[in-house]
Amino acid sequence: MNRKGFTLIELLATIAILALLMLVAVPNVMSTIDKNKQNTYVEDAKRMITLAEYEVRSNTSIELPTSGRCIVILLRALDLTDFNEGPEGGSYDLDKSYVVIARSGNNYIYMSTIVENFDGNVRGIPLTTRDNLNKENARTKVATGSDLSIITPRVGVKLSGYTVSKIIDT
Repeated sequence: MNRKGFTLIELLATIAILALLMLVAVPNVMSTIDKNKQNTYVEDAKRMITLAEYEVRSNTSIELPTSGRCIVILLRALDLTDFNEGPEGGSYDLDKSYVVIARSGNNYIYMSTIVENFDGNVRGIPLTTRDNLNKENARTKVATGSDLSIITPRVGVKLSGYTVSKIIDT
């Protein structure tokens, strides 16, 4: 009798091989997805800085800070077109995500922090300079939950050694 099909042993061997492949492949895929999410946070933080620069240059009513001081531009005051959804599927916190423009001597220093709320958790980048965001290892700055130190800006408070002189929120 000529039967076509697989024996039980062949099926079990195939399932065992597939299980081993999944054991190796799934963590690698998950790691790649997480790295891409971290890179998205970095790119969004850099985009916030670019939008803040544009806002300061195009809006003459915004006074740049004097030496040792800084201004804060909340995410809500920027063009939110590209910030509809965060990498985790949540939304960016419009009050805790902001750009700091500080003046040190004749130079302006740009820093940003971005916070996403999702499923009762938070993830993002604490206050980081543009130079550090442009480094290759910038995605290591991404933190989750209590590891993400969020500083709420207020006039008169120091952020990274600079005194906040103004907060722009609209």
